[in-house]
Amino acid sequence: MVDGALDLFIVKMFVCKVVPIILAALLTVVKTNEEDIPNVTIGEPNDPSSDVVGQPISEAELEAALADESLTTNQLEDSSPITQQGSFFQGDIQIQTKDQLIEIMQKHETDGQSSAISNPRMKWAKAQVPYFLSSSFSRGERAVIARAMAEYRQQTCIRFIPRTTHRDYIHILKGEGCSSMVGSVGGAQTVSLGRGCVHYGIVLHELMHALGFWHEQSRFDRDDHVNINWSNVITNMEYNFKKKTRSVSQDLGLAYDYASVMHYDQYAFARNQKVLTITPKKRGAQIYGTDRGFSELDKKSLNLLYECSGTTQPKPTKSGCVDKGQRCAARAKLGQCRSNTQLTIWMHNNCKKSCNKC
Repeated sequence: MVDGALDLFIVKMFVCKVVPIILAALLTVVKTNEEDIPNVTIGEPNDPSSDVVGQPISEAELEAALADESLTTNQLEDSSPITQQGSFFQGDIQIQTKDQLIEIMQKHETDGQSSAISNPRMKWAKAQVPYFLSSSFSRGERAVIARAMAEYRQQTCIRFIPRTTHRDYIHILKGEGCSSMVGSVGGAQTVSLGRGCVHYGIVLHELMHALGFWHEQSRFDRDDHVNINWSNVITNMEYNFKKKTRSVSQDLGLAYDYASVMHYDQYAFARNQKVLTITPKKRGAQIYGTDRGFSELDKKSLNLLYECSGTTQPKPTKSGCVDKGQRCAARAKLGQCRSNTQLTIWMHNNCKKSCNKC
């Protein structure tokens, strides 16, 4: 009888004293977490329904862009517009819901590396990304976009294909700044290339987000490789240097990539644009941001995530596989099919058989 009364007393004490303390602690954590959530754009920031869809990039545009090296050298004079924007998470990542943002901001695990999504359902089926392209892009801007798409085709098995009846697709438009969602989220999703964003490296960067890659410097092991100069980060922009967790990324087994096109530039979110916010710990390492194209590890990451066995392209139709120009075979032997000049474009259009462009 005494034992029963003692047990009842202990239960009452637990309910009356301990449970309120636990609940108070949980409420404090929730409140603190809510306060830690940055004020960023949630949901689709652009209105694709008001955009006029233009023609997709043609094969001729892809070939011409691939032959024009000047399209890859339009470097930015200042810090990338990606890291000058304040409305998106990490500068250019579109967040679907507040819950997604909370998951990214609050979960901490010790083994989260790499920059790739961990959810296989967020990969694009068959490594094909259907797309709409806005009619608002100029001829020159289309050429830059074409060069980026051609680079993916040349270096990976990933293909950007015109959208027909596909349910899941990207809509590339001139929206609010440079931005994209990470991975395939289902249905239509926008990739914005607004003012100042149509640069070769930036287009590669935003399309790589859409393919499922986060920023390189948000890897969990980031602090082993770079120093962040927190004192020079713009007030309330510190969240842009938040490290990822294993729950939203996966380890592809690759080293930290200072040269990645997915890495912030060294003046990202700087108060003083003459003072670095990111410095490499490795002697001699260079951080280029989006000023250059794919690094070797970027290519490897893409091919690993999409399980590419090579860069094989769909076989084109055999119709029209003839040489229409003069001395095509001789010109091809002289290397004029791959000399990266205006003549190369002529060769690809008029000497399809000799240049193996069938």
